Amino acid sequence: MIDVQNQSGVNAPDKPSWRRSKMGYEFDFNSDLWQLDGSITINLRRLRKFDQATIKGLRKALCKYAEELSAGTTLTVVSRLNAYCNATGETSITLKGLTNWRGSLVGEQESLLGHLKSFLLSWYDWDYPGIDKACADYLESLVLKGNVKGKAVKGACPFSGPLSSQEQGAVLDWLANAFTQKSITLEQYAFVLALSFTGRRAVQLRSCRACDISAREDKKGREYTLNVPRVKQKGVGFRETFRAISIVPDLYLVLMNQCQKSQEYVERQLRTKLPQNIKQQIPIFIDRTRIRGLRSVEDLTNELSNRADYLHMTASSALDELADVARRCTARSERTGEFIHLTSRRFRYTKATNLAKRGIQGVELAFALDQTDTQHVSVYTENTPETAAVIDKFMAPALAPLAQAFAGQLIDSERDALRANDPHSRVKNNRSHNVGNCGTHAFCASGYRACYTCVNFQPWLDAPHEEVRDEVLAERERQQEIGISQSVIESSDRLLLAVEQVIQMCREVKEAVGNE
Repeated sequence: MIDVQNQSGVNAPDKPSWRRSKMGYEFDFNSDLWQLDGSITINLRRLRKFDQATIKGLRKALCKYAEELSAGTTLTVVSRLNAYCNATGETSITLKGLTNWRGSLVGEQESLLGHLKSFLLSWYDWDYPGIDKACADYLESLVLKGNVKGKAVKGACPFSGPLSSQEQGAVLDWLANAFTQKSITLEQYAFVLALSFTGRRAVQLRSCRACDISAREDKKGREYTLNVPRVKQKGVGFRETFRAISIVPDLYLVLMNQCQKSQEYVERQLRTKLPQNIKQQIPIFIDRTRIRGLRSVEDLTNELSNRADYLHMTASSALDELADVARRCTARSERTGEFIHLTSRRFRYTKATNLAKRGIQGVELAFALDQTDTQHVSVYTENTPETAAVIDKFMAPALAPLAQAFAGQLIDSERDALRANDPHSRVKNNRSHNVGNCGTHAFCASGYRACYTCVNFQPWLDAPHEEVRDEVLAERERQQEIGISQSVIESSDRLLLAVEQVIQMCREVKEAVGNE
């Protein structure tokens, strides 16, 4: 690391030299801290030591990059410059240093130099001091390998690849139960649910505002839409282009509730009711710390106009929220028996893989994933053949302990139920036989089958749960015989595994009592 004076190249003048980042954030060229967007502040003191001649041109080139490109791209350049210095020991950009670093990079590692190549060539083209023609010519001649895309998808990795249908169901069931029990917040529930249902990047969801959610009704019924801002588009700024996607009613309702909560928070901080046109510009996911810094409606409108992303949830906050959900998540994988690892990337992989399974390919798949071209979508279509057999009566007993699909509490009889004196709490199967009690007074129209994956269900020890299992198995066999899509059959996987788990738990309790 080098000190402020070295990093500036000269003693910083008293008067700041203000520049504006791509995201509209003002930063002082002569300072070592450049805040480029709502989430990223670059600390130039963390650059490795460059000589004075190089640092002058480097600061100018970095500044121009920050003004023209995203904060994330600029931050990556700083990281790659440090990697270059660490690997070569150089204090300037030299042909020897670049050649030696290139020689030390193997396979995918070449992408490290690939990320820096564009910046260094721009630096040379801008005619700033610190890089010569020999370096530029060498970089122009290089053909570098990029990152290998979709490695986790191709290998169907159970820890980083797409979720299986059972895993996805397990996560969604856990999310619903956790939100009902107040183990996670509405904001967390809405954010993770949106990641799962839309397959969009976290940065896109963080960029959404209240005005982006809409519902319309026609002769065909009601349609719910989320207008998602596009990212990673060259020459396109924050919320300048959008792509509308249809969303399910459940996600619409959750997002609308989250919108209302964010709007009410802003109004409480400003101690005033906001006009509808301003309320529609409130981010769905807000940065509460920055909201608390507002003093008037004028402050609010200025921030929304001048620093458009400032009041939106930051990247670090989004990571923290998802990490908190992941730490709390007790959904298990039927493939490993371990807790399911949650990342925004896995949700995107899952959405893409599910689309590919339905035969969506090429341009259509790229459009559905909001990608500009088809360069990286083939990885999903290459992994679509179903290699796993449909879960049957022989597989269910083996998978049930791993999947841990049952979320309720086994009780000896109705007298141990939370609503023991309430006949309306009884849950009956398709043959009108009692199988347990519901532990909540909340309205539910899901039917008795959904009870087995609900946290409020209290199945009885001596109830005929085998009848439920046999009914589900018979239905699945009929679906196979008439050629129903496997994705439809898979939709009952979680139910089957949950019922089987209850049956096994009942058997274990009875055996333990018999051995006493």
